[in-house]
Amino acid sequence: MTLVGCASSSQRASAVGEPESSLSSSTPDTDRSTVHAEPAGHDEFVLGESFDPDSVPQYHEPISRYSLDEIRIELESMYNQDGQLVHAAYSNPLDMQTASTIQAIDQAHSDRLKEIVDHIGWPTRDLVGLKATQAAYMVIQHAGHDIEFQNRCLGLMVDLVAQGELPASYVALLTDRIRVFQDEPQVFGTQMTMKRNEMGMMVPTPTVPIEDEQHLDDRRALMGMAPHGQFVEAIQIAYEASLNDPGTAFAEVPTSGD
Repeated sequence: MTLVGCASSSQRASAVGEPESSLSSSTPDTDRSTVHAEPAGHDEFVLGESFDPDSVPQYHEPISRYSLDEIRIELESMYNQDGQLVHAAYSNPLDMQTASTIQAIDQAHSDRLKEIVDHIGWPTRDLVGLKATQAAYMVIQHAGHDIEFQNRCLGLMVDLVAQGELPASYVALLTDRIRVFQDEPQVFGTQMTMKRNEMGMMVPTPTVPIEDEQHLDDRRALMGMAPHGQFVEAIQIAYEASLNDPGTAFAEVPTSGD
């Protein structure tokens, strides 16, 4: 699997999520020449003074006028932008302006995804390709400002998992994500943050408590996920590696099992 930090907006600097094994931030960029919404005047995103509201995408054409290929390209553009945001957030402290910009981007992406879901349903791999459906998944994780939409998409995903169209771990991660946003105990232990323990060491810690921890690994196994201890160990290894190489996003580390 690949551990990827996917916290929403200002939480991205501290929370670490756990996606399904096929998710990766290393997918090559695609040709975006036909994308109808791009950040204005920015080839790459830099957190700080140069990172401003002009980076928030503007969507002018209704999605109903788009072909599936155009929807794919637009979702892939969201994927690229979101990946840059996550990487930058882990590399730089967030100021208020930057956090507000990230929130605005999350809002714009989720509003556009809602249009897409209304038009074609959940964007599956068969409809729009792997990278685009991964993009939709990243966007809905960051839509904590719209719990109703998150729950709606979770229901769609449950049906698609039952049909063999999506991995069960998608449902596990989004379930925990919604629980975190509602300040409720998580079910699968996918939402972690780095905190100091009683000895002053930074260690992976659940963002919110995990319910019924005694049966946690049983629930994870049902979703095709590795034992929680292995997940936590991978986060710790990645975090320690990031201390030796500040350019490394500690939220990204290949592991086996999921």
